[in-house]
Amino acid sequence: MPKQLSLALQILLLLAVGYLYYLYFSTKTPSTAPAAAPAPSGESAGAAVQRPVRIAYVNADTLDAKYEWLKEQKKALEQRVQNAERSMMNKKEALMRDLEAFQKKYESGTVPPAVLEKEYAALAERQQKLAQEEMRLGQQLAEEREKALNELTAKVEAQLRALQAQIGYDFILSYSKGGGQVLYANDSLDITDRVLELLNAKKN
Repeated sequence: MPKQLSLALQILLLLAVGYLYYLYFSTKTPSTAPAAAPAPSGESAGAAVQRPVRIAYVNADTLDAKYEWLKEQKKALEQRVQNAERSMMNKKEALMRDLEAFQKKYESGTVPPAVLEKEYAALAERQQKLAQEEMRLGQQLAEEREKALNELTAKVEAQLRALQAQIGYDFILSYSKGGGQVLYANDSLDITDRVLELLNAKKN
């Protein structure tokens, strides 16, 4: 599950690039866009000097390790998974013990067939209910993971929008030493600490 959140964090940051690209070019109007320098005589307007594109990046590994809300969510989900696994294991072991006891009764030949049939039906029902419970718990945990990922996406996107509005970045990329689309990033473009400050300041 933590690996899924880490991977989702990198994915949503990459998606944020597309959002900021759209935001930058769809909201720029003549009144808000910086005026281009007048083109020297003999040059066309298309050759006029344009404002440099502002690019920054967020280190996904650092965000994953230091975003307090994310760490709390991963810890809670890990605990839920451990509790569910422990509960299912105890129930399976209890069922196996009862099945072994039933097998011994059957092999002894001292228990009436009607009693054996009744016990077997009860064990089969327990096994079926146990399988249904395991499926239900799996679905519940999957829904909790999805909810956490959706909240993570919303929180990070909100702060990236805030940074874009405050500083005017045109692109905010995701960088990870473990892989990703960005192979190298200059430390001077790293705004991870600023993003973390915003995220950790609004945990609720």
